[in-house]
Amino acid sequence: MRTALLLVLLAAGASAQPAERVVPLGEALGLARAHSAAVLRAAAEAEAARASLDAARASRQPAVSAYGGGGQRYGLAFDQTTGGLTQATVESVDLGLAAEVVVFDGFETRARAASAESALLAARLGGERAAHAAAAETLRGYLAIAQARAAIEVATADAEAQARLAAEVAAQVALGARPASETAEQAERVAAARTAAVLAARDLALARAGLVRLLGLDPAGTYAFPAPEPAAPAPLPTVGALVADALRARPDVRAADAAIGAARSDVRAARTGRLPRVALAASMGTGFTSAAPDAFGGQFADNRAGSLGLRVSVPLLDRGATRAEVRRARARADALDADAAQTRRAAALEVETARLRLDALADLLPLADARVDAAETALAAERARYDAGASTLQAVAQLRARLTAARTDAAVLAVTARFERLLLALATGGDL
Repeated sequence: MRTALLLVLLAAGASAQPAERVVPLGEALGLARAHSAAVLRAAAEAEAARASLDAARASRQPAVSAYGGGGQRYGLAFDQTTGGLTQATVESVDLGLAAEVVVFDGFETRARAASAESALLAARLGGERAAHAAAAETLRGYLAIAQARAAIEVATADAEAQARLAAEVAAQVALGARPASETAEQAERVAAARTAAVLAARDLALARAGLVRLLGLDPAGTYAFPAPEPAAPAPLPTVGALVADALRARPDVRAADAAIGAARSDVRAARTGRLPRVALAASMGTGFTSAAPDAFGGQFADNRAGSLGLRVSVPLLDRGATRAEVRRARARADALDADAAQTRRAAALEVETARLRLDALADLLPLADARVDAAETALAAERARYDAGASTLQAVAQLRARLTAARTDAAVLAVTARFERLLLALATGGDL
């Protein structure tokens, strides 16, 4: 009865555990972009740039305003009936509409609109670059998980092999064929191998936790992050071709160029402070005063009046404000030129570094396999000598440690090569 109850409780606990959710790389990239603070900030900056562009374009549209006012005036007034001065209170009301259209503003609006358009393009490209950065961080998270998983497989296999060897050593010690000290030596190696497996599992758990936080997933859930399937390796272009592609397609390089365009438009807009302005102004209104004998409604009908005029303003002396604004805009453009040059250098260096890592992996992978084969052969030979009584357990352990390190390096290099091509595609401005 107790056994049946225990089985029921275990089954209920297993059914209560949440099902593991598989998160493919494509879905993870979308989640990373959706939860990236840099992407959200870039979207807000793009909205602000779009509002600035709308405001710049609207400055050439007609401006219409309504005005109204009223008041009372106390004082002396001339009475035509008596021919003398009398104390009087006069009320007045003025109402009307006024409109103004800028005919010529020295091309300031055109320059401001061009600057806002370039700033909007830079903000949009900044969002694309933020999305690329989020994708690269996601790829590195998947790579860390794949590397930790490969290390766990090797460490687990090594721990099992060490445990089997410990059993064999214990049997030989029991027969008196080996010294009793080898039992303790091998037990220490078994503990070390299991410790390595535990540490690899810890690294895997930490990598998964970091990716869960990056993707904005529920920390209480259980997730699997499978590595992408290996694709057939295609020949890569030369480093020069890759750098040229990056300088042409990378969003950060294009955003830097757009920012320079906005700064140059700001210089042109600042120069327009020396040019004249022409505006067409019109107004229409009416009013009422209690000093007139007409009725209230009649005055609003009879006192209607309007005006239409052309206003020209020519700047003569602005205390150096235009000159200072031009200098400030030029300095900002020069600073952005320097930033753009640095961005291009950084992009080229990132592409060259990614290509060098790929080339190094292509050379290291066959060497790692050869190292594993040699370590396996050496261990097998040394183990045969040990079984024949011509070698020591320490010599076998040293060769097994070399084999474990070789297998770990080969497994890590194999999964790393799967991601480096994706990172190179992002570095050149491509998308996944």
